[in-house]
Amino acid sequence: MKRLPVSPLVLRALEVSEKRLGIGALCTRLGTTPSTIQAWRLGDEEMSDREFLKLVDLLTELDPAWLSPPKR
Repeated sequence: MKRLPVSPLVLRALEVSEKRLGIGALCTRLGTTPSTIQAWRLGDEEMSDREFLKLVDLLTELDPAWLSPPKR
């Protein structure tokens, strides 16, 4: 299977949102499954523009302190 090049923007956005929300909430918010998110990360599937814009919207809703480690 030929892998697609993965945008570093997509990878970082997924990383930040998963750290803040958890994989379950991220999947719910994006309307997808953990296996699809993994496929996006690996380049097995390409994230559509629509899905990417949903992810950007989700990131803008997060606390601006998202650069700091998550609170436990």
